[in-house]
Amino acid sequence: MKIVRSNTLKIKCDIAQDEALASTLAIYRRYVRDLMILINARWRTFEQENGNSIIKAVEALIHPTAKRPTVKHAYFHRRYYKFTSYLRRVAIMDAAGQVRSFQSRFNEWTDGKRKQKPPTLTCSTATFPSLYAGQCIKFNPNNRQAQIKVFTNNDWVWITVALSGKKRFNGKDLSPLLVVKRKKWSLSLPTQLQVTLKDKKDFSGKVLSVDVGINTTATCAVVDKQGTVHERIFINRSDKDRESRIM
Repeated sequence: MKIVRSNTLKIKCDIAQDEALASTLAIYRRYVRDLMILINARWRTFEQENGNSIIKAVEALIHPTAKRPTVKHAYFHRRYYKFTSYLRRVAIMDAAGQVRSFQSRFNEWTDGKRKQKPPTLTCSTATFPSLYAGQCIKFNPNNRQAQIKVFTNNDWVWITVALSGKKRFNGKDLSPLLVVKRKKWSLSLPTQLQVTLKDKKDFSGKVLSVDVGINTTATCAVVDKQGTVHERIFINRSDKDRESRIM
């Protein structure tokens, strides 16, 4: 079975690099915001698109090429001139996912599930960009440095930043996420692991699940394939402050 775990690598940057990363995140979020408005307005056209097919459908409306010099929504090409193509595709998938989630919740509300007010679409979200390896980010062999493509001085350029931290999981590295928290930049690096499961003959038919909570530190339950809960235990810690830091 394939599972995904995340490694975190901290970014050490100077003032100029910090500003460049902040500028990149800001323009990415504005791009996603504008895409969400477009995709939501044309949802009847896009709702049947699955996976990467929605990228081609949206690009046909916003991205001119030699074979397609004129597009319906030229605003994107004018407003986000030279926006890197790989980051554009990430932004389209990001925006489409958020709009799809909103539409699903809104449809449930219109179907009668009205315990709360109708959901609203928030286009200005605190999303983070995923960086395609080789196109938006390049790691050195020991992961102590990385080159990141950033938007600064109205241009897209490469900057080299120092990295710190150790990888806890070894497997297939996926595209990292550029994250900022408390004014500290980092790369959240998903790693795909291959886990060998027990043979079906040795499987009891029960699984142990652990849900990490907010008020309760964790809830553990043993459930069988019919959904019957055989055992449940609630785990609490007395040192809430330390628990919050660990979380």
